[in-house]
Amino acid sequence: MKVSIVRRGGFAGLVTTTTVDSAALPAEQDAELRARVSRSGLLDLPARAGGPGPGADLYDYEVRVEDRGGARTVRIGERELTGPLRDLVGYVASLPGATKRTGPPGQ
Repeated sequence: MKVSIVRRGGFAGLVTTTTVDSAALPAEQDAELRARVSRSGLLDLPARAGGPGPGADLYDYEVRVEDRGGARTVRIGERELTGPLRDLVGYVASLPGATKRTGPPGQ
């Protein structure tokens, strides 16, 4: 399973991409990642679930999960992030095997 999270917006408008491949994780972290994806409800959300709305400091997230030949991508505004989905975003960012790239807007 590969999970990518692209965060856009905020005051500076930077784009941060964080990606983790569960094949590179220890079995315990792989299982936890899969459980968090399942609990997040990501697979039940529409492809676009809200947007950043008013407020220059809000973020827009694009969460993509690839597994067993299938993929699901959801764009969601910061205000619409549920607790379990917010936990998934935080967990992916905290994993030691995650790659993180930050760049200017438009990336």
